[in-house]
Amino acid sequence: MSAPEKINEPSIAAVAGKEKRHTGLWRKIRNNFIYGVIVTVPIIAPVWLVLFVVRKTDEVIKPLIPAQWNPDTYLPFSIPGLGFVLSIIGLFVLGTLAKNIFGRSLINLGENILARVPIVSNLYTAGKQLVSTVAEQSTRENQEVCLIEYPRKNVWAVGFITSQVRGATATKLPEGYVNVFVPTSPNPTSGFLLMAQRSELRAVDLTPEDAAKLIISAGMVSEELPVISSED
Repeated sequence: MSAPEKINEPSIAAVAGKEKRHTGLWRKIRNNFIYGVIVTVPIIAPVWLVLFVVRKTDEVIKPLIPAQWNPDTYLPFSIPGLGFVLSIIGLFVLGTLAKNIFGRSLINLGENILARVPIVSNLYTAGKQLVSTVAEQSTRENQEVCLIEYPRKNVWAVGFITSQVRGATATKLPEGYVNVFVPTSPNPTSGFLLMAQRSELRAVDLTPEDAAKLIISAGMVSEELPVISSED
């Protein structure tokens, strides 16, 4: 009687190698998908936002245009963006007037009136400070990306240096403190405002866009970039 034939069973190493290849393939597909989202969203989001703003501005401004001056009343089609263009022209004229003495006087008069209205004065002051801060930051050619030791020693987080510490908080801190925004991952629209010594931060040769990709992808999309300065 002949001996039974041996069944060739796959070795543990072969099975592990196959699973490793499948895992590597899945990780590559996942990372490529996440990177595709990160690349696409910054393109689609501004376009959608512009279209949304143009449409909403038209809905508000066009009804205010006299019928004899509104092309929509005598054209067989509606002109999209007309209200938005008129708003831009109006803001330009307002900004031009605000630069002269008469315009500044009117603005100061309006601010004094708003300052006397409860609740409205707080909202106006907060909005003015926010707009001023955004305008100031938008004029900077380079936004500083840094590493900050947070939330404990030997643990580092990606942050953005937004400005020098000013106002009431500056009077309570030594010289050299800066405001650092530390966004959360994967949603960078929320985060923490920290005040730290600039000498305790580690500046990174990273653009804000690349830093945002790193945060949104939770570190899965990253590049080896050098630390250009550090303080222990």
